[in-house]
Amino acid sequence: MKKLMYLGLLSIAAMSVITLSSCNPDEFKIALITDVGEIDDKSFNQGTWEGIKAYAEENDISHTYYKPEVQSTTAYVAAIDLAVAGGAEIIVTPGFLFEEPIFLVQDTYPNVDFVLIDGTPHNADYSEFRTEENVQPILFAEQQAGFLAGYGAVMEGFRSLGFMGGMPFPAVVRFGMGFVVGANVAAAELDVDVTMKYHYTGGFSATPEVQTKAATWYQQGVDAIFACGGSLGQSVMAAAEIEHG
Repeated sequence: MKKLMYLGLLSIAAMSVITLSSCNPDEFKIALITDVGEIDDKSFNQGTWEGIKAYAEENDISHTYYKPEVQSTTAYVAAIDLAVAGGAEIIVTPGFLFEEPIFLVQDTYPNVDFVLIDGTPHNADYSEFRTEENVQPILFAEQQAGFLAGYGAVMEGFRSLGFMGGMPFPAVVRFGMGFVVGANVAAAELDVDVTMKYHYTGGFSATPEVQTKAATWYQQGVDAIFACGGSLGQSVMAAAEIEHG
């Protein structure tokens, strides 16, 4: 989370080379558009919002967030339109789901700066990728973090591992593949056998179903589970506490 907040601060700082106009009390100069999730989701939305708040409050800049009603390109564009109408000069969008919406609006609002976290602008069928000067994409190397987690787990003595991702979105897949590769590399170095369970839960929420799945894995001998995706980690940790104390 600290990394996300730090990157959020860097995102805003990178775009703040522009000069924000004088503030109308009814306008918000920096806006976050959430990906339908909440700003306390312990993931991209929360980390990005905390970064925006820290920067904006330190620099006395008005800021707010908009939550689309549904997860769709149309809804995201509508939220961006609303933010611009509300005076936004910097709009931050967390997640690859905003790749197409930003592609569509970057020409519509040339005087608005966009920060696209974890993605690059492209059209609906991926036939055109284009990033205008008013867009700042920020990409992560999730596979490296996943690799270190898998490598470290095996080096610490764990021999039965599990990966639970929310859905097979690109970032989640990169985390998972890195985790598997890291575990395999460590196992080869130590000349030990390591088993791996791999599962997508179908969502990013903490649910009884996720907790039950994790508990079953622990009962079957899994030592550690890498939970990747929003608040589903809460369910995995709850299962770990019950099964391992």
